[in-house]
Amino acid sequence: MMIILGHIGSDAGYWYIGADGKLHHVPGWNPEAMLQFDAAISVMKSATQLKTPGLAEAVVKSVLPFAQKELNTFFKGAGEGGVFVAGA
Repeated sequence: MMIILGHIGSDAGYWYIGADGKLHHVPGWNPEAMLQFDAAISVMKSATQLKTPGLAEAVVKSVLPFAQKELNTFFKGAGEGGVFVAGA
């Protein structure tokens, strides 16, 4: 479990209480990085609505590594079994 203080996904960053009981600061995203991540999520979301067989899977397969890299960079714990919901 992770307790997060602040606005995740903002340019201000956020703080979390680590397993060591100490506060850790995660720097915020720069506006360009946030726009790129938002665009990647939008592309994947739109691709899931395509009816052509295999096309949505190909789009998601090519965009997903970028989105995962951004999540692992800016959301500590995302690559360690954490859950992230975007575009809900």
